Amino acid sequence: MKMNRPLHIVLAGIGCGSLLIYILACATAFSPDDRQVLYPSFDPQSGALSIALYDRDTGRSEQIFSGHEAHTGTNLHSASLRAAWLDAKHILVAEAGGKNNLSLFVLPRGGKEPVRQIFLPDMPESPDALLYPFALSGPKIFLNGEHQLTRVDWMTGEMLVATNGILTLPGDDGQTILGFREQRGTNQMMDFGTVDPQTLAFTPRLTLHDDTGNSGDGTFPHFDPATGKIYLISGEKTNAQLCVRQDGVEKFTRRIARGTDQITVVGPWLDLGPKKDRVFTAYTSQAAGQTNCEYGLLEIPLNEQPLRFTPLFQVPADTDSFLMAQPSLSHDGRTWAVSSAWLGVKKKSALQPADCALFLVSVDRSHPNITKVPITLPAVEDDGLK
Repeated sequence: MKMNRPLHIVLAGIGCGSLLIYILACATAFSPDDRQVLYPSFDPQSGALSIALYDRDTGRSEQIFSGHEAHTGTNLHSASLRAAWLDAKHILVAEAGGKNNLSLFVLPRGGKEPVRQIFLPDMPESPDALLYPFALSGPKIFLNGEHQLTRVDWMTGEMLVATNGILTLPGDDGQTILGFREQRGTNQMMDFGTVDPQTLAFTPRLTLHDDTGNSGDGTFPHFDPATGKIYLISGEKTNAQLCVRQDGVEKFTRRIARGTDQITVVGPWLDLGPKKDRVFTAYTSQAAGQTNCEYGLLEIPLNEQPLRFTPLFQVPADTDSFLMAQPSLSHDGRTWAVSSAWLGVKKKSALQPADCALFLVSVDRSHPNITKVPITLPAVEDDGLK
């Protein structure tokens, strides 16, 4: 069986293609109080990818950052963006200005502070740093690279670099720094554990073997350091299932099926609900004879309750860039958000203009409520965005 694909790509040091680099911004992020959401959009003047902020109280959006250069057919790096909340009053926007340059911008919200910029001129394969969510510890930002882990203090600019082959991700509690490492000399085993935010030392907690499961289309396993449980998808399409393992023992399995449809869990994240009674992720479903797939939210209860599929929009069956669509679950576990803007940057848009939007799904109801925030697609030519 093959190992989880996105993790393997990063840890094995395989570089990203230009299409991947261009659409790294397609992730959503809830503010600490869940009232505002960062999401990818398009600059109305240049057509380049930008960062927008949606206010759930007012129902309004505003553009807060745009790539420093307009997009052209050969200038894809100019829109390599990723945004995150540092705290309730500061937003981080990271922009890869080339293969080895990375700029961090700290945007204040609701105050009179100036915008801070930290320029990192020696970041090998800098777009890799934008591929996954930023792990944070106080003022420290952890940036993943092809061969190094970099910690930056956004208040002082102080840096610490480690070449220990560790990939970091944020833990569910907002404090734990999770670490993942491919075992040296093999691509068949991954160590999961935690990273000391001060020393960058890695403490392995468990090992995921190649025969543990097959994350067929690239869903990323979810590791809960509090319990030592790992949640992952094995199989694909007609034989996919959710597996929960602890201390090398299978604790729970559940088949993922929907009649005769071909179901693919495309993640890339598996979010554990606040009560740890269900898993949230993205799926595609294709009925027999159909050329398109339905994309939406899948809720997998960790009991005998039925699976819940919430359709959002249609995608072509040959779409293979779901790593670019990075949904997020609100801190209170009541809302799931995803942007479909990543489909709008394909050479020939595979997205209907009406389906280009930020989707907010209220999951704390018997029938999920969907809020759709439109995103205006830039002009499209056969050879790419203008």
